[in-house]
Amino acid sequence: MALLNPISAETRKAHDTMGPWNGFPRSIPNLRYENDSAADADYHFGITKAFKPYTDPDLNAVMHLPSPLNNPEFHSYDLIVIVNKQTDPFWGPGQTLRVYKRGKGLLYYWYISTGIKGFETPSGFYRPTMFSSRHWSSIYQVPMLWAVFFNGGMALHSSLDRGSLKELGQVPSSHGCVHIEDYRAEELFHLVGHSGIGSVDVIRRASGSRTGKKVTSYKTLIIVSPITQWLIPSIDVTQDDIDALF
Repeated sequence: MALLNPISAETRKAHDTMGPWNGFPRSIPNLRYENDSAADADYHFGITKAFKPYTDPDLNAVMHLPSPLNNPEFHSYDLIVIVNKQTDPFWGPGQTLRVYKRGKGLLYYWYISTGIKGFETPSGFYRPTMFSSRHWSSIYQVPMLWAVFFNGGMALHSSLDRGSLKELGQVPSSHGCVHIEDYRAEELFHLVGHSGIGSVDVIRRASGSRTGKKVTSYKTLIIVSPITQWLIPSIDVTQDDIDALF
């Protein structure tokens, strides 16, 4: 099965003629991570620095929140990213992002910024659609570094605007995309790319339930919340218990 509809020749030509900005060549959206110029099969994961004044929130503060890895509906996904727009008892603090990896649990907890009023980032369950490490927004004429697209032109990405770092975790400030500190956006770009391509369950956009259909995709699920909650088991459920259902 095709991963996505191919990019038109007109779109590709337009991006190719944009030229460099700030010393970097501009990339075009690719359906495959490995086709992006920044793809790295030997990428060394782990974040050791950040652009000031950004600092991560305390990971221990969200360890109690329900893990999406325990939801059988999401069994076919190896990486799950939760983008939470507003504070909620189930989803946690607003304007934050959490990264879960199967076999590892909760990896990261970061401050972010989502869409402002009138340009809200829509809640829902998404899959990554394209990668563009040095993307340029032709609409807003700004860079979108380490972009992972998930809903049309909306992406998880960084930018070159260091001044916006103070807004992360505080208030929505984008036109629909999810803004992330640079080093963390880079890490997420490679995490999604390394999640691998395989057969995954199609998840309903609004309910988070499986449709019964399969699609070939990166094994990453992006959840923009608040959205429909999944049921939390009343007893401890192990990975072996989940595997036994399939």
